[in-house]
Amino acid sequence: MKTKTVNLKGLEHSQRENLIFSSIEQLKDNEILRIVIEFNPIPLVYLLKAQDKFEIEYEKQGPDEWILNIKKIDTKKQGLKNLLKELKDGKVSEETKKKAKDFLQSIDAKTLGIVEQELIREGFSHEEIRRSLCDIHLEILKDTLVSKRIEVQPPHPVHTFMEEHKIIGNNLEQLSILISRLKEKNNFESIKEDLEKLKDITKNLVEAESHHQREEDVLFPKLEKHNIVEPPNIMKMDHIEFKKCKQELYKIAHNVDKYSFDEFKSKVIELGTYLISQLNSHIFKEDNILYQIALEVLTDEEWEEVKKECDKIGYCCFTPIS
Repeated sequence: MKTKTVNLKGLEHSQRENLIFSSIEQLKDNEILRIVIEFNPIPLVYLLKAQDKFEIEYEKQGPDEWILNIKKIDTKKQGLKNLLKELKDGKVSEETKKKAKDFLQSIDAKTLGIVEQELIREGFSHEEIRRSLCDIHLEILKDTLVSKRIEVQPPHPVHTFMEEHKIIGNNLEQLSILISRLKEKNNFESIKEDLEKLKDITKNLVEAESHHQREEDVLFPKLEKHNIVEPPNIMKMDHIEFKKCKQELYKIAHNVDKYSFDEFKSKVIELGTYLISQLNSHIFKEDNILYQIALEVLTDEEWEEVKKECDKIGYCCFTPIS
């Protein structure tokens, strides 16, 4: 962290004042201004604390010399911290939504990802990020994030990922329709056609593991080389949960005879509802945050490498041909 020292000892009042405030004005986020003076600068401390933009700490307190460290707070990070504290309990007021919208509209996907990463390193958990900040994006910022999205053309890997997302999303939509009908049924005889559809849907969802593998083995390591670590880690945590859920749903759909109808109905509704909600949320975050970060930081040469490595791994049975 960059530190600048200003020695005010022996200067006249006007000289001290000019030097202090010009140095503070030039201070950037997370930089430290170290002021050395022969008396306790209490008025300055109160003035700066009142602005709520600085962290103040005494390095030395007399008797002949006082050293004051002034750190300008990263306002984006502090704003994000404050939002997270309000969102932790899951109760999002209209006032909080407005504050979140105003704040999040002021930053791009890359900045958001970096700030999230710093917060996690400072003690916020992945789960707090996932279940509060990321989810509120879906509720209040869909249009804004989509409007800022960088679009790419085939055969760019991000285009392929996003086209696969469209197909996965369509499967989730079909699953939602199926679950709505299932809620009204009382026996297997009444859902014969839907059972076949459920088999196809679960097959496609399980088949999407190739999509996740290409992200985890190729795209995410590239981001990590650019010190973008925590956002991919959050996505990988999602992948683990989705894989278990999809495999269990697939097993149920393809082994109906092992379940009573009530048990079958309950499990399909529970697992399907979870996937519809959480996987749609995940897709939105990747399309509009994670991929956007990648498009900003990876070079053309790196994208060529990503494409070659993805080709080696292979694609889903439903991947559109670019």
